[in-house]
Amino acid sequence: MRYGLLTEQSRKARAARTLYEYIRVRSRAQPVAGGQVALWPVQDGFQVAAVDRFRVLELRLHEEHMSPYFKTDLNLFHLLMLDDSIDMALYKTAEGVLFVFEGLPECPQPFGVHGHDMR
Repeated sequence: MRYGLLTEQSRKARAARTLYEYIRVRSRAQPVAGGQVALWPVQDGFQVAAVDRFRVLELRLHEEHMSPYFKTDLNLFHLLMLDDSIDMALYKTAEGVLFVFEGLPECPQPFGVHGHDMR
């Protein structure tokens, strides 16, 4: 499980709140019980449906990787590897919107015939 918390001071906080409200009201997302996720107590959350995962990707969280207002255990590689095959959940916290990702690869996967790029 990897997480990223966009705090209210972030320049993308308004977009994250809007996304959370959209997922809460209009989406087919599954509600998730509150409690504590990662390091933060959460009020309520939603498992993002596969058809709405592109909305999370459109936030372009990788642009916030050096921001002091984005608290995360993800590095830039993880943020760039986000796609719609990753399980995503959104939670509302007192500090902002918490994104939780499951199924991210830990390191680059080999590709090509011999396990590397021949270019």
